[in-house]
Amino acid sequence: MKKITALFLLISSLLFSSIVIAQPYGWFTQTSGTTSNLNNVKFVNPTTGTIVGQNGKILRTTNAGANWISQTSGTTNHLFGVFFINANTGWAVGDIGTILYTNNGGSSWSSQTSNTFYQLRQITFLNSTTGFIVAWYGTILKTTNAGTNWVSLNTGTGNNLLGISFANSSTGFAVGWYGTIIKTTNGGSIWATLSSGTTNTLEDVTFFNTQTGLIVGENGNTQRTTNGGINWTSQSSGTGNWISGITSPHTNFATMIGELGIIRTTTNAGANWHPQVSNTGNWLHKISYVDTLNGWAVGDYGTIIHTTTGGWLLPTAPGLSGPSNNSSCVSLTPNIAWNVVFPPVCTYRVQIATSSSFSSPLLDSAGILYLNINIPISRLNYGTQYFWRVMATNQVGPGPWSGTRSFTTTYPTPSSPALVSPLNNSYISVLNPLLDWDSVPNAYSFRIRISTDSTFSSSVIDTNNLNVSKYQVPNGRLQNGVKYYWRVNASNSCVTSTWSAGWSFRPLLAPAAPNLVAPLNNSFINSLTPLFDWDSVTSANSFRIIISSDSLFASSVVDSAGITLTRYQIPTGKLQYGTKYFWRVNASNPNLTGPWSQVWNFKATLTNTGNIANEIPKVFKLYENYPNPFNPVTKIKFDLPVAGTVKIKIYDITGREVFELINAEVSAGSYEIPFNASDLSSGIYFYRIEAGSFTDVKRMVFVK
Repeated sequence: MKKITALFLLISSLLFSSIVIAQPYGWFTQTSGTTSNLNNVKFVNPTTGTIVGQNGKILRTTNAGANWISQTSGTTNHLFGVFFINANTGWAVGDIGTILYTNNGGSSWSSQTSNTFYQLRQITFLNSTTGFIVAWYGTILKTTNAGTNWVSLNTGTGNNLLGISFANSSTGFAVGWYGTIIKTTNGGSIWATLSSGTTNTLEDVTFFNTQTGLIVGENGNTQRTTNGGINWTSQSSGTGNWISGITSPHTNFATMIGELGIIRTTTNAGANWHPQVSNTGNWLHKISYVDTLNGWAVGDYGTIIHTTTGGWLLPTAPGLSGPSNNSSCVSLTPNIAWNVVFPPVCTYRVQIATSSSFSSPLLDSAGILYLNINIPISRLNYGTQYFWRVMATNQVGPGPWSGTRSFTTTYPTPSSPALVSPLNNSYISVLNPLLDWDSVPNAYSFRIRISTDSTFSSSVIDTNNLNVSKYQVPNGRLQNGVKYYWRVNASNSCVTSTWSAGWSFRPLLAPAAPNLVAPLNNSFINSLTPLFDWDSVTSANSFRIIISSDSLFASSVVDSAGITLTRYQIPTGKLQYGTKYFWRVNASNPNLTGPWSQVWNFKATLTNTGNIANEIPKVFKLYENYPNPFNPVTKIKFDLPVAGTVKIKIYDITGREVFELINAEVSAGSYEIPFNASDLSSGIYFYRIEAGSFTDVKRMVFVK
C-alpha cells in the first residue's frame, strides 16, 4: 500500500511539475508579492530583470519572473525609472531627485547626487558611462562617468518631461506634457523643440533609427515620424485610453501599454497596431522586451504580466475560402484558398485526402507563406471527391485545424465532335435532313446550332441536351435554296468541348418544269435563228434545251445544257426553212434536274417580201447581197416566178461548200434571206441558187 501511495505521489508531482513548467500563451500574470504600484521594469536578458515602484519598491528576478525578490532601496520615495547596462550595473530614479546605483545586481543600492529636487521620470544609458535622465520642468540630466557626476542640460522647455529615447549616441528625443517633444543631434549639448502636432501629454517615445520613431500618451494618442521628427502622423492605436509606455527591442517591432491593461503591438514600425490580451484591467505603466518573444509589463497594485510569445496566442483556425464546400467540377490543379489568421504573421499547413479522416493524405504541405496553394499537376484524378483542411502556425505554435470541406474534381473535356453528314458544301434534296456526327468519349450530351451565317451570330436552330449523336431537323425550319451552316459541341456535367468544324449544306429540291414562252406553239417563223424563251424556275440555276425535227426527240438539231439564262439564241445553220421543229426545256440545280416542259413546235418559213403592187416576179433572178462587204450579217434576195424547190448554198474561194442557206419548197414571190457568217473566216465567198432549171452565182466579201 505504501508503494502505491508513493507511486501516486510521484506521478502527481510530475504532472504538477509539467503544469508549472509549461508557460501559457500570450500574456500571463506573475506574482509580485506586493500591492504597491509598479512603475517601471528593465530586463537585460531573458532571465534577469528589475522592477521599481511606489515607496522605493525594487523587485529583482533571475529566473524570468518565476520568483521576484524584494530588494532594499534605502528610500521611500516613489521610483519611476530603471535601467541596467548588464546584469549587475544599473540605476533607478524617482521623486525628489532620487538616483540609486548598484553594481551587484541590486544586492545593495547607493545614492548618486542629482543636484535637483524635481521628480525624475526615466533613465537611459547609451553605454557603460553615458546616460540621460528626464525630469519635471524640462530637466534633463547627463552623465559621462556612470553617474559619478550628473550635469543638467539646457532643453529650452519648462514642461515636465516623461520619456526619452536615443537612436544612436548623438541623436535623441524627449517627450512630456502639452505635446512637448525635443530633439538633440549632438549627444544632448543642444536640444531643439519639434512640433508634435498635439497638446496632449506625451508619456513615452521610442526610435527605431534616426528617422523612424513613435510617441504615445494621453487619450490613446499615437504618432509616427519617418523623417526624424520633422513631421508626425497620427496613428490609429485602436483605443482612447491613456498610453503610458512603449518599447521597441527590434526594428519595426514595438509594444505599447496603458490604462485598463491596454496592450497594442506593431510589427511594421507603427503603420498598423494589433490588440493583445493582457489578462488584467489594471493600469500598466512601463514595458521591457529583451527580444520579440520575451517581455514584461508592470502596473498598479503590484501587477506584473509576462509573455514568452511576443504577447501572441496560438492562431485560430483559418476560415476556408475556396473551393466552396461540396463544390463540383473542380480543376485537377485547383487553387485552394483560405482567410488570413493574423496577427502575428502565420504560416499554413494544408492537407488533402480522399477520406474525411485524413488518415492517408495525398497532400500534406506545411510552411506556406501565402493564403492559397495551387495543387500540383498529377496529384488529383478526374471525377473524384476530395476533403481538405488548413492549419495556421505562428511564432507561438500550431493552431487548430479548420473545418473540413470537400470538392469533386471535373471530368475530362470531350473532344470536338467530327461531323458526318450532310457532307460539307453539299446539296440535299429534303428540307428536314438528318444531321449526323460521331460520338465523343466523356460526352453525355450534344448541342447543335444551324445558322445562315458562317459566324453563327444568329441561329435558325440552337438545341442542346441531345443524348444521341444525330438530329432530325423539324419540318418548316429550313428553306429551299438557302445555304445553312451547322456545328456541334459535346458536354458532360462539368465541361463542354470546343465547337466542331463548321460545315454547310444547301437544300435544293428538283426544279419544276419550265413554262415555254416563244416561239409560240404551232407557229410559223421567218427566221432560221429564232430566240427561244421560257419562264424562270425557282431553285434552278441552269437549263437544257432540245430542238428536233422528230416529235419523239430520237435525234436532235440542238441539245444544249448549262444555259444560265431563260433564253437561247439558236446558232446559224441549225434550222432550215420549210421544216417543222419540236422543242422542250428542263431546269437543273447542282442537286437535281426537273422534268421536261411541254413540247412545242414551229416551222421556219420564208416571208414573201413582195414587189411593187404585190406582183409576182416574171423571171428568176438572184440579186447582189447587201451590204457587201459585210460583217457578219448580209441579206441575199431572189425572185421566184413559179413555185418550186429552192436551194441556196455558200462556198468558199476553193469551191468547198460551207453552208446551206435554204433547201425547201417555196411559192412564187420575192424573198430576202439573212446570212450570218460569224462562224466563218474573213474572205471571199460565193453563193449559188438552184430553182428548177435556174442557177446563178454571186460573189460576196466577208470582213471581220
